[in-house]
Amino acid sequence: MNTKSFADFFASKDKIVAYVLLGLLFCLITAMILFVGFSSVEKESLLMKTEAERSFNSIYMAWSENQDSTKATQIMSDESVIGIGIYSSTGRLYRYLGSVPYALPYGNMEFNSTQDGDASYGIYSFDRKTGVLRYMRLARLSIDLDAGALVLDESGSLSTDLDFPEILYVVMDGSSYSRAVTRIWLLTAIALAALVLVFLVFIRLFNNNRKYKEMLSRQESLVSLGAAARTLAHEIKNPLSAMTIQTALLKKELPPEYRSDLAVIDQEILRLTQLTNKVSDFLRNPLGDPALIEVRSFLEGIKNLFPNRIEFTPSSLKEAYIEFDPDRARSVFENLIKNATESCTGRDPQVQVDIVERRKSQLSISVLDRGDGLPKGDRSKFFDPFFTTKIHGSGIGLSITRQFLKARGGTVTLSEREGGGTKAEVVISMIPIKFAHAMLKTRAEDERKGSTT
Repeated sequence: MNTKSFADFFASKDKIVAYVLLGLLFCLITAMILFVGFSSVEKESLLMKTEAERSFNSIYMAWSENQDSTKATQIMSDESVIGIGIYSSTGRLYRYLGSVPYALPYGNMEFNSTQDGDASYGIYSFDRKTGVLRYMRLARLSIDLDAGALVLDESGSLSTDLDFPEILYVVMDGSSYSRAVTRIWLLTAIALAALVLVFLVFIRLFNNNRKYKEMLSRQESLVSLGAAARTLAHEIKNPLSAMTIQTALLKKELPPEYRSDLAVIDQEILRLTQLTNKVSDFLRNPLGDPALIEVRSFLEGIKNLFPNRIEFTPSSLKEAYIEFDPDRARSVFENLIKNATESCTGRDPQVQVDIVERRKSQLSISVLDRGDGLPKGDRSKFFDPFFTTKIHGSGIGLSITRQFLKARGGTVTLSEREGGGTKAEVVISMIPIKFAHAMLKTRAEDERKGSTT
């Protein structure tokens, strides 16, 4: 594993660690929000029980002190109490005020008694449809008994079954409790949604920051590479010129049997010359001198340069215009078509060109092949300068293509083609045909006027 592989490995591990830590922090904050929500609901339940107890005591005291139930009824109205009742242990109504059932609904409510039996936990039920809240608890009320009627049996137990009043029952308007609980869960949901939004924004900022750092690192490398490549290209051109002159002289002086060897030298000189020219293209101003180009006829001229058969798809536009520097456009599409023709060995790659109009005046120009497909590996590096998977490739063609297109607001992408092969798609702004014809007419008139003068 080389140094770059180590760097990529540790960079990916740092990203995984960061995501794990963010996930743990997200889970922790989510648990805290849910804990606060459940605790708040529990608090409202306790407040509701306290309010029910307080209301029952106030009403019962007013009712007991004064046989007239007017004051107790007024307190019930003020406390939003629908009714109170005292029941026996078997659920039989002993005493009541307001609207309460004659028998307790044991099927809907169950008791949880304390260990010592001196008190009990109150329980409640809430009907969301009616907004009625029912609360009851066990109680020990002091009562007056007439002992004269009681007789002990031989074992010393009472011969009469006594049913003591020991259940307090309160029916209240629970709309305030319902609103409070709804508000708590609504705030909890809002807090969770805000948390998710904050984390999504944070993750996006984190990813953008990583990409920005990678872009800065890449640009720093490109600056250094550009300075070195500019100097190198300049220094290589002079020896190449001298070698070209010398081989031309040798062709005149040497016998014919040595010319095949000179042809090899000429071929390598030409390859080095083309490479230095490509490097110069990559480093110089990518915008160039934009001109109106009719795409289909322009590509017709380029595809004739290749020995492979290259066809347009049936859906391709017959006429479409872009504004692009012709030399740079030739470099862009020559690179893409050349890659398509070299996408496989020993068989026809079946190269096709597809020209279609997208929305918002965008033109899509795709070079399609049935070659071996994209090589495996880090596909984000395909457009890096001097990155290549070919034995004899320079790795500069796709970098130049992207730089030229980027200068004109265009893009280039590589993707797997359905059914096998590769799709190289260029997307660039399209000049409407009506405006293009007007521009051509104006240009023709200007040329005619210039020729007459």
